[in-house]
Amino acid sequence: MSARLFVLGAAAAAAGLMLVPGVAAAVARAGRPVMRAAMKTGATAYEEFRKAGAEAYEHFEDMAAEVRAEMHVDEDDFPPETPDDPSAGAAQEEPKNA
Repeated sequence: MSARLFVLGAAAAAAGLMLVPGVAAAVARAGRPVMRAAMKTGATAYEEFRKAGAEAYEHFEDMAAEVRAEMHVDEDDFPPETPDDPSAGAAQEEPKNA
């Protein structure tokens, strides 16, 4: 029931503003500073979130580079695998001419 009264009241207020052009213009002029302040706040918040996102991305990139470097160091700690067959190495050597 209260929702119906709210809608009825809002419709009556809108109709009243349309019937009296001077009132609509005054409301629009009064709302302009509020709208500008809201836009300014939104733009400031956007810039702050953009900066925070860029900083978080930079930290993520740094951590990824550290992980890649650690993985590369771990690979260097182990010598390359050699075949178990000793004759495999002899096949690669060139014969010596006496």
